[in-house]
Amino acid sequence: MYSPLIVDRTLYKFKKAGLLFAPRPVEDSIAISQRLSALINPATEQPKRPYTSDESQFMRSETLLCRADFRYWAARYGNWELDASEGGGVATAQFWPSQTRALQLISAREEENWANYDKHGFSAGILIAWHKTRQQGATGLARLISLHRMCMFKSTRAIAASLDGDKVHELYVRDKVILDNLPPFLRPQIEFDVKDQHIGFEILKSRITYQQANQEAGVGTGQQFDVSHMTEVSLWPYGERLQFDFMPAIPNSPSTFVGFESTANGRGGFWYEFTESIRKKEYGFAEWIYSFTPWYINSNKNRLISPDGWVPNETTQRHAELIERTSAEFAGATVRPGMNQLYWWEQQFELNRKLGTLHIFLSNYPATPEQSFQHSASSAIPHDTVEWMRAGADMKKGMPYGVEWKQ
Repeated sequence: MYSPLIVDRTLYKFKKAGLLFAPRPVEDSIAISQRLSALINPATEQPKRPYTSDESQFMRSETLLCRADFRYWAARYGNWELDASEGGGVATAQFWPSQTRALQLISAREEENWANYDKHGFSAGILIAWHKTRQQGATGLARLISLHRMCMFKSTRAIAASLDGDKVHELYVRDKVILDNLPPFLRPQIEFDVKDQHIGFEILKSRITYQQANQEAGVGTGQQFDVSHMTEVSLWPYGERLQFDFMPAIPNSPSTFVGFESTANGRGGFWYEFTESIRKKEYGFAEWIYSFTPWYINSNKNRLISPDGWVPNETTQRHAELIERTSAEFAGATVRPGMNQLYWWEQQFELNRKLGTLHIFLSNYPATPEQSFQHSASSAIPHDTVEWMRAGADMKKGMPYGVEWKQ
């Protein structure tokens, strides 16, 4: 449902079974669904008149296409709150480069999963560790993926967990925005809805549980989930409990989706060890995808209007060279940040350097994973000196050396 290859495979099965469907342009789907929504009587939640044969066929077709293709559903019916940089409000999904990159990685793993399933009869599912920078759309995409699965497939068991009650409430609110803006023919009938705790559907029998990282019983203990989303993992007081309480219950199925996402929070600890092990493809972590979102990937974020004739200083130029050297790995293509982005970065770098908070800035807005994992305590070498050395080093070219010990 994420890979075009898998979508075509599913639609081929639909066609072979005699099911009829016809993809439509985004604007046509939205316009027709809005007209159909206007036919619903709010008091009875029933249409004011019988649907025509064309209207009924449209709803059947859209339902099939949305079930087969996550992107088709998201572009037409996956409403979410827009970022302030986009003017705010609620609209259907227009994926940013950061979200598109994550979907590329998810799609590739989905293809691998089904290839393994066809050959061996089982596969691990999609497991992704999203090491993000601030405000890059990771949570929004994960909520769309979760609600798509719940609304389009029967008996989907989902969990969403975060650091504390306020952050869990934010996940619940995002889900309600998606559900409340679905057209009636795609909106499941609610069986139960308890704020910040769980939502269940009457006919589909899909359900979602919301949990907090600090609850005594542990997150996901004694249960099994088809779709799981954990946020702010680096801040969890006992993040390593995910390894013992939650991970053993992950189903071995191509339909499994697990997403952990977080910014960095110092060197060491569960998130640091976990993501670095995945990134380096260490033994025991091969089934996980690593997605790193650098600060510059979305050009509509993190920018200031650069003055006419402005020239980046040496530190900024070295940082731009670091981005150009490493971006293909993290963004999927070589990126050369624009002058407005570099001006923003230079302004923020200097501000935080003078305030002594450079390690916090680099942790929240890194260009590389190494840059994100900052020591929280002061060291003998200033943070700006460390970054000056790191920006000039080519991490892909090691320098061999030998150590001799003489007594």
